[in-house]
Amino acid sequence: MAKPIVTHYKVISARVRSPLKIALVTDLHERRAVDILTLIRAQQPDLIAVAGDTLERYYGDCYCSTVKKRFDPIRWLIVNIIYYINLAFMALRPQRSKPDTKNAYSFLCQAADIAPVFLSLGNHEKELRPEDRDFFRANQIHCLDNEDMEVAVKNNFMVIGGFSEEYDEAWLHRFAQKDAFRLLLCHDPSYYDLLVKETSIDLVLSGHNHGGQIRIFGKGVVGAGGRLFPKYDKGIFDSRLVVSAGCSNTAAIPRIHNPRELVIIHLTNK
Repeated sequence: MAKPIVTHYKVISARVRSPLKIALVTDLHERRAVDILTLIRAQQPDLIAVAGDTLERYYGDCYCSTVKKRFDPIRWLIVNIIYYINLAFMALRPQRSKPDTKNAYSFLCQAADIAPVFLSLGNHEKELRPEDRDFFRANQIHCLDNEDMEVAVKNNFMVIGGFSEEYDEAWLHRFAQKDAFRLLLCHDPSYYDLLVKETSIDLVLSGHNHGGQIRIFGKGVVGAGGRLFPKYDKGIFDSRLVVSAGCSNTAAIPRIHNPRELVIIHLTNK
């Protein structure tokens, strides 16, 4: 597997009193990520945001959105084509990293020794187990499931919220009205246009699309659930939506021109 990269983004806000460094981790999917941890240690962030799909906790279709959509035959065809291509690659690469909860737990424990960890839930975590929540509490992993908490970091007062796949729109509205720097962990960036864009939330951190798996001319080809050329594949949009390409490769199809990445956000007031 190719080495991950570190991508840096700068976000300016008048609400920031002193410079703050945030590490964004997404889409671990219970894979080994020792190299990502090494990069985090080297960057020395002030806090670590883990924006969804850290664990594999779902039954049935994890891509069945809470937002109802009509049947799309083209998307259905694309998903099935990708599925069979992926099966072929799996036959050629039988030694791929497999999901294991121990990998995710180990990563989170070690990350918490570096900086405070705030975690939101993605589409692969719709059926979170009681033992997962017990683990979070025991290891000071702040799991934000349609909830928020006030945090003071380096003289900065901020409110960090986690917007889950099974979302609570009323909570999001209350969160958006709070008088502080508002940092939202929202795994699926498609909710940005749907529910977040018209709010005044200061910073939104997402993942989900894995950078498009294969990138051509700087654009991701296939997003989550087989969506072609997803609008928010990776990068920074509207100066406040940051989308990571993710920290693992769950598909047997290799990532082409699209390395795994650790994202570092530099918050500043100038």
